[in-house]
Amino acid sequence: MKWRLTSQGEIHYFQFTWHRDSAIYSLKKGQDAIIQNLDPVFLKQIHSNVIVDIDSKQERTGDGLISAGRHNIGVKIADCLPVYLFTPEKICIIHCGWRGVIEGIAKQAREMLKEFQYVLGASIGPCCYEVQHDVADRFIQSHPNALQQRESRYYLDLKTAVIDDLGRRALLGSLNYCTRCHPEYFYSHRRGDSGRNYAIATRRLTD
Repeated sequence: MKWRLTSQGEIHYFQFTWHRDSAIYSLKKGQDAIIQNLDPVFLKQIHSNVIVDIDSKQERTGDGLISAGRHNIGVKIADCLPVYLFTPEKICIIHCGWRGVIEGIAKQAREMLKEFQYVLGASIGPCCYEVQHDVADRFIQSHPNALQQRESRYYLDLKTAVIDDLGRRALLGSLNYCTRCHPEYFYSHRRGDSGRNYAIATRRLTD
C-alpha cells in the first residue's frame, strides 16, 4: 500500500486506499473540481485539540472531524500535517500544526478511537520548518525526537511528533513530500502562498 498520484479528468490528487477507506490530498491543479466532486465537510480551524463527531454534533469549529462515513471529511492545509485515521466503525481526520501537537490533538484522536490505523499526508518537512526557541523549548519537553538542531537553529519534524503520539505500529503510510519544497504540487504558507491544500478522508459505505 502506498500513496499514488491520480488523475480523473480535471481532478488531480494523491490517494492512499485501505480497504473501504481513502486518504486524499489535493494538488494545486483541479482543486475546485475535487471539492465539488467530494463535497467534504470542513471546520473553522483554530489550531486546537478539538475533534468534532459530525454525526452527532452541530459544532463546526475545531481541528479534527470524525464520522461513520456518512460524510466525507476534510481539513485545509498550508504547511501543517493532515493525519487520516481509520477504524472499522469510524473515519477521522486531524489538522496538526505545532500548536495542535502541543495541545495534544493526536493523543485526543488516539483516546477517542482506541484501535486504529493511520496515514500521514504531506507537510512542511524538517528541511524547511525552522521554529523559534520558545517553540523549540516546548518540544524539547514533550517531543524531543521531533527537533533537529543545525548550528544554533531548530527545525521541527511534525511527522515524528505525531508518530510519537500515535505509535509506529499503526502507521500505514506517509506522503513523503515537503510542501515548501514542491511548488509544482502544493501551496505553502512558508513560501508565501495564500492558497490552501485540501486533505479529505472518505469511506465507501457499500461494496
